[in-house]
Amino acid sequence: MTEQELNKRIAEILGSTKNEPGCGRRSGRQYRRTQCVKHSDHLLFLIQHSRYAPNMGYIRGDYEGLRTLLHSGLHIQYMKSSDRQQCLKRRSNRKVRKYFGLSKKGNQYRKVFEYWWTLY
Repeated sequence: MTEQELNKRIAEILGSTKNEPGCGRRSGRQYRRTQCVKHSDHLLFLIQHSRYAPNMGYIRGDYEGLRTLLHSGLHIQYMKSSDRQQCLKRRSNRKVRKYFGLSKKGNQYRKVFEYWWTLY
């Protein structure tokens, strides 16, 4: 091939990549929406295929056959953002106050009551 033919071929390749979908800007609503769907699908995969990892969250309902959470009606719930954590702290604090075998230092609710196992 001559130099002119190579330049034409390079120009064709560069021209075709400009018109392909998905090469647009990385800001805006559409990009954020696709990235959000991609992220939730990845979290769903991790929840389905990993062992016990409570910080990833959990899904209530039947999610075993799902590949995506989009339009499924299910969502990922996290324990840290629930009122259950505060309720368990109150319950464990009540048990600590009634138990007289502990010193008066802090974080004793973790030693008397299985706080983390109950939370997750």
